[in-house]
Amino acid sequence: MNQRRDSTTGSIRVFIALVLPPQAKEALTRTICALTHEISTGVRWVDPSGIHLTLKFLGNIQSNLTGQVFEAMTQAARNKDSGGDDSRRDDSGPFQLSLSQLGVFPNPRRPRVLWAGIQGDLTVLAGLQVRVEEAAGRIGFAPEQRPYRPHLTLGRVREGVPPPARLQIGKAVSAAKLEPSPPWLVESLHLIQSDRRPEGATYTSLGSVPLVGS
Repeated sequence: MNQRRDSTTGSIRVFIALVLPPQAKEALTRTICALTHEISTGVRWVDPSGIHLTLKFLGNIQSNLTGQVFEAMTQAARNKDSGGDDSRRDDSGPFQLSLSQLGVFPNPRRPRVLWAGIQGDLTVLAGLQVRVEEAAGRIGFAPEQRPYRPHLTLGRVREGVPPPARLQIGKAVSAAKLEPSPPWLVESLHLIQSDRRPEGATYTSLGSVPLVGS
């Protein structure tokens, strides 16, 4: 486990995620740049350097609880529960992902979130996300009620954008192409801290745990 030592106390906003390699972030940067030429207003774009694949949002926690969170992450990364059950070790270890198509939530007629999809070893990804959810639940975090839909957020439609403009945003995303990027190997889980600032959120990895195969 690679955990950053931090003597600070207080509340921090964190989530468990997979980080992207530079090539993928560069492709997403080019994609966002192309989209901004088609969508000049109405969208708050994210900083591509901070794009990540969230597995479990934990919210605000006391910083002295990060040790428990890293232990839960270690259990999930090793595909073992707290009792040492090794019965589900066929989908553990590093796996491969790559960028997929562009899309919007909830639909192109009234988009709120613009995203890039993920493809590759999605069954392994889903299994890892379930283990992260279960491990977080064992230390007191409420389960997510919505089904997990892996995606990389590129932008969010601003409040007050009228329906005709939203429709045009949806059409622009549907017609756009995702810039290509080579597949990458996912080898670790990260605990990410989010700091909200007027100019946008910044993200810092507080540490990582390796994915351990059988």
